Amino acid sequence: MTVYADTLFAVNFCLDALLLAGSARLSGAPVRRGRTLLAAALGGLYAVGAAVPSLAPLRAVWARALIGAAMTLLAFGPGRAALRQGLLFLGLSFSFAGLVLAMTGLFGTGLVLVRGAAYYPVGAASLVLTAAAVYLIARLLLRSTAEHAGGLVPVEVTAGGRRAVFTALRDTGNSLRDPMTNRSVLVADWEVAKQLLPADLAAALTAASFARPAELLPALAGRMEGGGWRLIPYRAVGTGSGLLLAMRCDRVRIGKESIAGGLVAFSPTPVSDGDAYRALAGGGA
Repeated sequence: MTVYADTLFAVNFCLDALLLAGSARLSGAPVRRGRTLLAAALGGLYAVGAAVPSLAPLRAVWARALIGAAMTLLAFGPGRAALRQGLLFLGLSFSFAGLVLAMTGLFGTGLVLVRGAAYYPVGAASLVLTAAAVYLIARLLLRSTAEHAGGLVPVEVTAGGRRAVFTALRDTGNSLRDPMTNRSVLVADWEVAKQLLPADLAAALTAASFARPAELLPALAGRMEGGGWRLIPYRAVGTGSGLLLAMRCDRVRIGKESIAGGLVAFSPTPVSDGDAYRALAGGGA
């Protein structure tokens, strides 16, 4: 069996891109196109290298695990959610392999072994379409999960040239609003604030700092002119009244809605009991 390097790279590039995008969708995270394509290119190069006789060590389990970890970091970046998204990528990859194996059994083509590696004698178009099906299944699963949970949406916040990308839960019970403008306020974990602040200032902040917003406000306002820092009053179960430190950002994008000068309030405690989301948005569109 003749294996062409350009075809092998192109097919694996498309497959990995679809599976990585499906993993992001399934986790509720936004698909970072540039990072996803870079990770898919690494997967394509690995597939070509593994087919070269002189590079036989690349077919070892440790090499595959190392490449998989590198692809996960490239696509999703470092962070608490990267491990979860990597496991989803692994699961979708196994699901894809199972679907293709079922196709080979159904059509009686079987597997082909080339230098110890298994190849599926299925057309490139069929492989890509199968990966696309896995991607669509991931989107459907995400939609069902999101509807059950209240709605997971990707969020992108920019402020002073810095950017934070994470996932929020649309919570119809979140009625927090800016008392000055009556606009809805996004409530995020305090760690999100660290991504929007200068490194030296972010390093000195802790959850306890945001638990005392009135004390923290003067320090932040003095360091970041034009940051639009303010205190937002709120009420919650177990808290008759309290204050959250909020920052006016250059732009807040929630799903498809983009808000110039949107407010983000920072909670000193996690808004989720897991890594599924890091913020609470209002229930509106």
